[in-house]
Amino acid sequence: MSIHLMCLTSDGGVPIYSKKKGDCETLPFSTIASLNGVHMFCKSQGVDLSITHLEEGMIIWKEYDGTLMMIGIAKGLSEKILRNLMDFAYYSMVFCVGISAIKKIKNIDRFKRELKNCYTLIDQLMEVVESDFFRYNEAVLCPESMAMLVKLNEFSVQIGSPFCSILVRQKVACGTEGWWDLDIVDRKLLMVLLNASSTIQQDVPVFLPKKSPGIAYRFISIPITQGVSICALCGAEPPYDKLQTMSQQFWMNEIDLLITAEQNYPKNYPATVELDSSILGFLLVNREQSKYVISRNVHLTSTGKRTLSGNHRLDVLRTFFHQSVEAMDDLFRDADKVANLEQYWCSDYHKCYALLEGQNILCVLYTSAIPTHIMRFITQKTLNTLIADKDVCW
Repeated sequence: MSIHLMCLTSDGGVPIYSKKKGDCETLPFSTIASLNGVHMFCKSQGVDLSITHLEEGMIIWKEYDGTLMMIGIAKGLSEKILRNLMDFAYYSMVFCVGISAIKKIKNIDRFKRELKNCYTLIDQLMEVVESDFFRYNEAVLCPESMAMLVKLNEFSVQIGSPFCSILVRQKVACGTEGWWDLDIVDRKLLMVLLNASSTIQQDVPVFLPKKSPGIAYRFISIPITQGVSICALCGAEPPYDKLQTMSQQFWMNEIDLLITAEQNYPKNYPATVELDSSILGFLLVNREQSKYVISRNVHLTSTGKRTLSGNHRLDVLRTFFHQSVEAMDDLFRDADKVANLEQYWCSDYHKCYALLEGQNILCVLYTSAIPTHIMRFITQKTLNTLIADKDVCW
């Protein structure tokens, strides 16, 4: 797999940045200029050049706001993932400098300097491009989340921000109604910012590409325990020191609750939930709130020589979701009275089964020994078990 991602000005083709990932060489400026020139020529002839396929990959062109041209070249990557990467690279630019600076670029060198913080976000996006769910936030299932949500709503009122969440090891345990009302693009970039940072203590001005591309918010992240932090979007007041003091005082009596919630990591689901012995791992997706939980069955023991490793199990689940579940969902989304409710894969080493029920999708990875007709029953039972607990915010 290899990726080239380039950004230039639309009118003059002046390079803003060029990044690469994988086994590939840095493209010379002459090649980048030629790729941009091809698009400009087609545009002058009234032709929209959006993609061309290579023997082992593709080139995609996309113009944003009439001022920026993004060019993506990829091998071993799907068109959908490359387009998502390009879109989020652009959203990252808006996230850091605001839409006004992009629509009216007055000085290229100054614009590049302003984008300094953006490059870290794009690097993070490229690093996880193969395994990431661009349109979803990662979450954790905690039996303490409902109790935490009650306190979080009180805290939200106290600091004057409707956009608050509690993170357990950078995964969302619960969020206020305002938090989940944010577009997934905005929420995703906030999480990317945290993951790309060397510290979980944050006070950063951000422009939300969907909610507020022209006016900056302050994104606040305050660690409460070693693995639990509070995130919020605020205005100019109150200052960070005051917010930190308020947070420590407010959550002081809830430390035991937060520590207990942290113990759900790295399983990401409650210890009280016992998965079937044939389950290697699962991926639970909530389409309404654009969030997911992915986990392997840490209690599974096997003497088989071909047992999948923990990371490989998660990779198989991601591949199954992207190549089968999500692909079929896109295909049938606009069809009348067509619902693709169940799917499965079978191989010599494992089996996968997906169940769509309401806004939830559950993908389960099984051992190869399980009879195919049994997977439906166990998947349905597992879904009910995971979301039945009223103390778990899902």
